[in-house]
Amino acid sequence: MSKLVPISENTHAGLRWRKPPNFRFAAGDHLMPLGLKEMQKAAMGLPSGFIKLQGKFLLVAVQGLRNGESLVVGEAGEWLAAHVPESYFGYPIRMYRLDAERCQVCALGETELVGKAEDIPDEAKGWQRFFDEDGALDESVSELAGRMRRHASDLAAAERATAKLAELELIGEWEITAGEEEATVHVKGFYTVDQERLARLDGESLAAMRDCGALYLAYVQLLSGHHMPALIEIARRRWKKSEERELDFGEIGETGNISFDNL
Repeated sequence: MSKLVPISENTHAGLRWRKPPNFRFAAGDHLMPLGLKEMQKAAMGLPSGFIKLQGKFLLVAVQGLRNGESLVVGEAGEWLAAHVPESYFGYPIRMYRLDAERCQVCALGETELVGKAEDIPDEAKGWQRFFDEDGALDESVSELAGRMRRHASDLAAAERATAKLAELELIGEWEITAGEEEATVHVKGFYTVDQERLARLDGESLAAMRDCGALYLAYVQLLSGHHMPALIEIARRRWKKSEERELDFGEIGETGNISFDNL
């Protein structure tokens, strides 16, 4: 992953950027954090669940069942699911979260999607400015920055709702089996809402969940799980010759190998 460079007039005034032609840049992303409002659309196209990250549960879109492999990016770089996570919008312009509510809008460094203005042929199409002649953010970048700040708030809302689910002990293990019968892959480290415990909650707890968005999240996350069989079927087709028997995402710490590109 190329490092993120904060967008400023000093570093980007003479640069141009363009959108990628496909989703090959996401081919190694098996998980991606989701926002609370975003879940309404995400649940219609991707399974979602929770993983443990530095001792806390994190809401994620499940895009693959093993590290470094997305099952929703095709061989030609096409996106195969009905929902594209908000975190990909605007690539190679990205968001770096400074804390729960604040973010820094950045651009990838060392990428063919960002280049010096003088190096880009006049006939090249799709290249956009970072800054206009007056030194202000170009309108397209300014709109992206606003959208990314709203997404940062949405991610924070998902984290608060997820924390409430964890507080009420409503998140349980979600073991998934994929692959062929003779080469079964047991995927561990995923978590889902515990429907039985949810059904037994008292009215006061349900009201507290409602007020912070956790009740909405619980039901939408369970609904999104209906997409898991389709993801498993894609995995089965790709893994016919796989010899792996067990995958465990476990609890990822600061030195773990799962990266969310600072989102």
